[in-house]
Amino acid sequence: MKAMTEPTYPRSEPEIIPPGTPLRDRSGAWVQEAGHSTHYVYTARIGPIGATLLTLGVGAVAGVALLFLLSTAIIGLAAIGVLTVAGIIAGILRGPPRPLR
Repeated sequence: MKAMTEPTYPRSEPEIIPPGTPLRDRSGAWVQEAGHSTHYVYTARIGPIGATLLTLGVGAVAGVALLFLLSTAIIGLAAIGVLTVAGIIAGILRGPPRPLR
């Protein structure tokens, strides 16, 4: 039985890539860098008009989603009604129940 205090070592050592060395993908294809450029991200506070427009937009999307859900529920209820009426008509046309022989 092994002692639980023995350290475990990784099966392989990590590869250290020095800076400036071209990178290679695991599949063997070389990866090309797009150059060293700086990208800036600009942010701005939302003013009262922007907040109002954002709220109206979110409300419009929520309203359309609610209309979609209600319309599918109405179509589902109509389908259930049609199937129920068809079952009742089929039962009437079949006649009275007959006893088993």
